[in-house]
Amino acid sequence: MKAVSLLLTLLVFAGCTRVLDISGSDWRRDKTSIQQETLDEMECARNSEFDGIRWTFVGGVVDAVRLPIEDMTRGARYDSCMEKKGYTRVTSSAGAR
Repeated sequence: MKAVSLLLTLLVFAGCTRVLDISGSDWRRDKTSIQQETLDEMECARNSEFDGIRWTFVGGVVDAVRLPIEDMTRGARYDSCMEKKGYTRVTSSAGAR
């Protein structure tokens, strides 16, 4: 029973994680090659990683609050980086080049 509870908890929290898509389909900038766009996305993803103290020893309920907050902050830093580079977010991934 504990294993089932653990699995369900992990599945719930896995859904809370934002994925940084560096495939070149979420952002657009005029006259930018897919290679340059992907390079910029990778740089912003790298720069958006948390660089402060990690309180990994706390665990439990504290992590249930801390991890989603860190994830939202990382996503906001990524978006800000891409916008500073002159990109705009594409509302659907159907926008082909």
